[in-house]
Amino acid sequence: MKTETSDKLADTIRSAGFRATMPRLLVLSCLKKTQYPLSIKDIAEAGKENVDHVTVYRILDAFKKAGIVSQVDFQHGRAYYELKDERRDHHHIVCTSCRRVEDFTDDAHTRLATRAMSRSHSFSRLTGHSFELYGLCNTCAARA
Repeated sequence: MKTETSDKLADTIRSAGFRATMPRLLVLSCLKKTQYPLSIKDIAEAGKENVDHVTVYRILDAFKKAGIVSQVDFQHGRAYYELKDERRDHHHIVCTSCRRVEDFTDDAHTRLATRAMSRSHSFSRLTGHSFELYGLCNTCAARA
């Protein structure tokens, strides 16, 4: 029997115009269970049922275009993905030593985007943004 959570996941997938297949449900479920962005490898190997890396890539690409997930670049040589949170826009602070990632919220990027657009003669509309900060966490800074 399906749980309420799996029904909500299936509804999310269907409302984006996709069939709620088992691989899509597994990918979405994996992202919903975690508090931080995951790589394709992490998602493919999560849980009891592994999903082929290529399948995960295609699902994430489709979900990204549909606005279900966001792609994040932590400068680790691969993309990371997380569920898009329509309620709050958040960003990330990344430790360049141990790769620890923390979320933070701040609306300063809105003022920065508005200022950039008012000065641009080549752009008329923003379609998205990415804002990550890089540095050393307290543990790594203490070791340095």
